[in-house]
Amino acid sequence: MFLRNCLCLALLASLAGCATTASQCNASDSSASLIGKLNCDYGGGYAEGVRNSEQELLGAQEQNRQFNEVYAQLSALQASTRQDLQSQQRQQASLEKSLNDLLGTLKARHGNKSDVQKQIAGLEQQLKANQAAPSQNASSAQIEARKQKLAALQQQVSRLQLSLGYE
Repeated sequence: MFLRNCLCLALLASLAGCATTASQCNASDSSASLIGKLNCDYGGGYAEGVRNSEQELLGAQEQNRQFNEVYAQLSALQASTRQDLQSQQRQQASLEKSLNDLLGTLKARHGNKSDVQKQIAGLEQQLKANQAAPSQNASSAQIEARKQKLAALQQQVSRLQLSLGYE
């Protein structure tokens, strides 16, 4: 009878470990039971956590790549403000495409954060203002004003990047 009770108790303990879901599996949890840890290990909970972390990392790397692309294009555009009109227009179109791609990715990933939405809306407004500014027959004062607008746009992108936790 005692053996039977021990077997029932062991069976219940093992089933209690099976009740662990993947979201409850945390490799750094030092208070988890041995059975819970074994279940997380053999049930794939830890592996799922690793896969989720890898997906988040890939998403963050893609956003970082997009930020770097925007920075490079902003820098090139700032350096080329005295170049011919066609070259500037090509670079401006490329910057707008990269910035729109980045903003689309950020909206999809961080659309539920109101502070990020405000920053994205500000960037979109500034981008539209830059698109509306004519760059034909620009005087040196207009070129200087354009440089300042691009520098302000770069600062705004930097603030957005820092607010999202990227460096």
